[in-house]
Amino acid sequence: MFYPAHINLQDRKCLVVGGGTVAERKVVAMLLSGGDVTVISPDATELLAFLANIGTIRWHKRQLKSGDTNGYFLVCAATDFTDINSAVFTEAHEKNKIGFVNVVDVIPQCTFAAASVVTDGEILLSISTSGESPATSRRIREHLEKLLHASSLYTLGYENGEPVPIENKGLPYPAYLLLENRKCVVLCEQKTPEIERRTSLLNRCGASVVRMAPDEMKPHHFEDVFLVIADQSSAAGAFCESKDTIIREYLDAPKAGTHFTPELIIDNNLIISVSARRSIDTDKVKHLHKKLASQFENNGYGVFIEFLGTRRSEILKAFPTPKRRADFFEMLIDNVETNNAEPQTCCLGLTNSTCSAECLFNWVRQGKLERANTFTSNLLDAQR
Repeated sequence: MFYPAHINLQDRKCLVVGGGTVAERKVVAMLLSGGDVTVISPDATELLAFLANIGTIRWHKRQLKSGDTNGYFLVCAATDFTDINSAVFTEAHEKNKIGFVNVVDVIPQCTFAAASVVTDGEILLSISTSGESPATSRRIREHLEKLLHASSLYTLGYENGEPVPIENKGLPYPAYLLLENRKCVVLCEQKTPEIERRTSLLNRCGASVVRMAPDEMKPHHFEDVFLVIADQSSAAGAFCESKDTIIREYLDAPKAGTHFTPELIIDNNLIISVSARRSIDTDKVKHLHKKLASQFENNGYGVFIEFLGTRRSEILKAFPTPKRRADFFEMLIDNVETNNAEPQTCCLGLTNSTCSAECLFNWVRQGKLERANTFTSNLLDAQR
C-alpha cells in the first residue's frame, strides 16, 4: 500500500522531463496546484508549447543535461526513454536528495506514485490502486467525475481543440508515497486519534517508524529520515528546516509542511482521498467522505484489485506494448457472460451496487477465484 499525501506545491519549483501527452498531464496537475513548472524536452505538445509562449511555464528545448535537477522541490521523469528516466531518478533523489521524485510507470524508481484525479475546482478526489490496477482506477475516476459533475483533468487545457491557459486553482497536489523500508519519524506529546491514524498508515505502508516525544529528539534521529510527522510545528521545525530535503507534515499548521494527510476511504489497495481547497468546505468533504465510504469500503473492490495484481506481471510479460496491455485489461474487466443478444459491459458495481451479472468482478468478490482464474487464463491464451 502507498501512503496518500496531498502536497503543497504553491510557488514551489517543479521539473518535468519530457514533452509528450503524459508529461502534459503532469504539468497541468502541477499548475492547478500552483507549482512553478519547468519542462526540459526537445519537443513538446501543442499545449505545453502554448503555455511556454504565454509565460506560464519555462521550456528548455533540449535534452537533459547533468545538473538539471538541482534545486527543485519535485521532479517527474516522463520521457519514452528508460535511460533518461533512470538518470533523472539517480541524480534527483540519490544525488540531490530530492524527496518527491516520480518516474512514470517505473515504481522502483519513484518516491511517490501519481494519482488519478477528479476535481470540480473546490473538492479534490484522488484514486490509487497502489499500481495494481490502473484500469480499475480509471473506471472509478470516470464514475466520480460524473458524481461531481467535474471535468476530467485529462481534458483540461483545451477548448474546441485549441489550447487555453491553465489557472492556479490553489488545489493540493495528490500523490502516493512509497515508504517501504523508509525511515519515518513521528513526533508527538500524546497518542491522539490523528497521530494514531497516521502511524497506522505508515506501518501498513511498510515504513520503518520511529515515534518519540519532542524532548527526546537528538540530531542523529534525523539522519537518513525520509518523512516526519509532528503534532506541533514548533517541535520539529528547527530540525526539519535545517534539512529541507525531509518531507514533513505538521498537524497544527498544515500549510507550513510539505503535505497533509487527507480524509481517506480505504479498501485494501484501493485508496480514495478527499480534500477541499478551502476550509469552509469541510462539511462538504465530510458528507462526500461518508457517501464514498458506504460505496467503496468492504464492497469487493479491494479483493478485486488484489486479484488483478496477482495476474498483472504475467499479463505485462504477454504483451509487448502498453496499449496492448491496456486493451487486454479493458477486455478482461468489461466481459460479462450473458445469453442476451445485446452485449453487456461490466459496471464494476459503480452504477448498480446490487448487480449480480456473471462477470470477473462479481466472481472475485463472491470468492469464486477458481472460475475467475480460469476465465483470465483462457482469455490470455486467446489473445496472445
